[in-house]
Amino acid sequence: MHLIPAGAVDVELLHTLGADLEARAGLQWCIGDPLPLLLDWQQDGGMYASSALLDALIASGGARGRSRRRQWRLAIADAALCAPEVGLVFGEAEVGGCCAAIGLEPLRQGSGADPDVLRGRLLTEALHELAHVAGADHCGRPSCVMYASFDIADTDRKEAGFCDDCRAVLKWRGLRES
Repeated sequence: MHLIPAGAVDVELLHTLGADLEARAGLQWCIGDPLPLLLDWQQDGGMYASSALLDALIASGGARGRSRRRQWRLAIADAALCAPEVGLVFGEAEVGGCCAAIGLEPLRQGSGADPDVLRGRLLTEALHELAHVAGADHCGRPSCVMYASFDIADTDRKEAGFCDDCRAVLKWRGLRES
């Protein structure tokens, strides 16, 4: 898996995330080539369109395809992301594809300025989006990492782990949890 800095992201944060993902889900990782955050992607309020970042991430990885053998790519943007008719999103994934993106700005809300809180929130969001890449859907259990986060309190309530049902689906799809 490639962790891709989008815009001005602290590379140490990506190294920490990579180590956490390797320990938690057994994912092998490296830091990939950075992507710029283009002004064309900005929406009202200064947020960036998550779909534009996702499209750029997919395009930077070569031909678009849905083979599970393709190298996964996770972009981390030091910005807020938004989606049409939803507004602010913590991340977005190409479900069953190869790519996902996360915006750091909303993860820094409230106590997220604390490095340990940000680290936990980023790991939770990364596991959530990568599980979507593996083809998993949202879960109805508020403690499961696959529960949809509508605000930062939802993210904080979730564990950085999967419920038994989601774990079984992901194991079948090739993503394991340590």
